[in-house]
This record gives sequence, structure tokens and C-alpha cells, in this order.
Amino acid sequence: GWINWSRLHDNPDVFRFFKLMIAFRKAHASLARSRFWREDVRWYGVGREPDLSFNSHSLAFALHGASQEDNDLYVMINAYWEELTFQIQEGTTSAWRRVIDTSRDSPFDCLEAGDASPLQSLQYLVPARAVVVLVRDSA
Repeated sequence: GWINWSRLHDNPDVFRFFKLMIAFRKAHASLARSRFWREDVRWYGVGREPDLSFNSHSLAFALHGASQEDNDLYVMINAYWEELTFQIQEGTTSAWRRVIDTSRDSPFDCLEAGDASPLQSLQYLVPARAVVVLVRDSA
């Protein structure tokens, strides 16, 4: 892959986003484990059950990090062309902090965990074609 580095100065927000995403990935051992997630993952949809149909446009999952000495992650994926309200299925509002929301403008699209505030509700409106990642301390 050839990269035109001269465009870096034209797109500092894109560079910032990917730099923070790489740092997020490196900071969470759960995402780089040597075995499949199996007992550490719980699959959801906008509600308790995932929609596994052919026409599904959404998926959520909780990835528990205790076995990797990591935080828990809750990921909501909306591939639909309209916003969807996800009901977060685990934990309390004060436990979860939003660190990534790809629908938001920079610099609010990707936050460091220390800069993120607790959620106000266990319902989260995920805009069209966006991904949201929440973090909580593992129990």
C-alpha cells in the first residue's frame, strides 16, 4: 500500500481518529486474545436477542474482559439507513462510558476512557451506519 502522506495535513481529523483507534485496540487485550471469545461474549441486538435474519441491520455484543485482565466492552453496530435505539443489556448507566461513536464529529467521535462521561440511560440512539463502543471496568 502506497499512502499519500501529503494529504495528512488536509485530513487531521481522520488521522486523529485512526491513531486513537489503534491505541484503543492496543489498550484492550480482549480484542487481541489468542483464543476465540466463546464464554466471554454475549450477543444481542437492539434488544435482548440478536436479529440473525437475512435482512438484519443491527448487532450488539458485550465482550467481558476479566479473563484478559481488561475492561468490559459493549459494541452496538447499526448498518441500517435509519437510526436505531439499542437497549443496553448489561450493567448500569453509571458503569458504562461511551468512548467511540463514529457518527460524531471530531474530536467527539473517539474519546480516551478518562475523558468519557457515564451514560445517562441504558437506551442509546445509534445513528444510521454508525458504531458505538462503551467501556466499563470489569467486575
